[in-house]
Amino acid sequence: AEHVIFCVRLYVHNAMCSLSCFEVGSDICSHGGVMLAIDLKMGSPEHLDAAPVYDNPVVDNQVMEERNPTLDIIGLYAQVIVDTVRSLYDTAEEEPNVVYFGNMEATLPKRKYAMSASFARSPWLSGCLPQPPPISLVNKFSTWISRDNDSDLDSLWFEHKFPRMLRVNAVCVKQQFFGAHPLDHEVAVLALRRFNQLDVEAQAVSKYLLWREVLEPDFSTHALAGEKVAHIKAVQLQIAHAHHDITACQTFYTPVILDHGWAAYMWDMIRKEIHILDPLCAQPVGAEKRHATHQEAVSQIHEALFSCLNEFFARWHCTSDRWKRKSPKITREVFTRDESGMCMLHAIRHYDGEKMTWPLTKEKLS
Repeated sequence: AEHVIFCVRLYVHNAMCSLSCFEVGSDICSHGGVMLAIDLKMGSPEHLDAAPVYDNPVVDNQVMEERNPTLDIIGLYAQVIVDTVRSLYDTAEEEPNVVYFGNMEATLPKRKYAMSASFARSPWLSGCLPQPPPISLVNKFSTWISRDNDSDLDSLWFEHKFPRMLRVNAVCVKQQFFGAHPLDHEVAVLALRRFNQLDVEAQAVSKYLLWREVLEPDFSTHALAGEKVAHIKAVQLQIAHAHHDITACQTFYTPVILDHGWAAYMWDMIRKEIHILDPLCAQPVGAEKRHATHQEAVSQIHEALFSCLNEFFARWHCTSDRWKRKSPKITREVFTRDESGMCMLHAIRHYDGEKMTWPLTKEKLS
């Protein structure tokens, strides 16, 4: 059978730039990314579970029609990121009793009962909007970190061990938050963990009841790579062993990195709606391809999410079927792929489940 070759242009900067967490000044960090051209051969016997069939074009055509090129590209791109992030911690000395990226658990946690069908109240409804940091402090920090002081930043400034080990170099933070480098996987994890701390602080009634759960990029990356997400140890810790009552969360957010850039998906457990928050929604070029990619990615992550919820909890509030999908226009400005990471963080921080409470504009991100 003829091989249909899809040359997938993968910009793996978002994952590969994380290597600078350990090797500051490396070619990957200083030259802004790596481009891979990967040949994905479709229909060849070595890529199929079935036995090879010779001289049978009818069977060959049927096999080719069953393959989904969009899914193959999504899975291949996610696998590149998984392998790259895993390699960041392969060379490090593992600490005992610490979970690292990709660690698997053979057994599942003991199933808990969903406590009730009630949900925590959104802080937006209570008038508790996310407060920006003091402008004077931001200006001082921005001035200091923007100086030519990479020698001062050439170390692991950030280390956090729950739900899994995270190490980030301050140079990466400078390059991505204050420079032109696109957001990478590990810096995104760092930002979202800080968001979780802010969510806990904003919950005035009870720190145990949060209105939303923001899953880390690990979840979507492992899901899109086709791995058994329920057996990922870090996922078990974040969902099954959360420090708060996760069954009271009305919404679940997850960032996702695809070949065209970052986005965020939101699940509303009451309305049974999935919102696709795409920072590139105002970009007319490639809109049809992005839509198709989001639809396939949402389906895979949706299946993985409810696989975890049903494995970790008995009698979850709702089932996984008959969910509506919406694509709200979260911005009117055209952003680039490299800008999509910061846009994704802004969307997760300021999307209240219906609309953006703080406009997503280039001015707001600068």
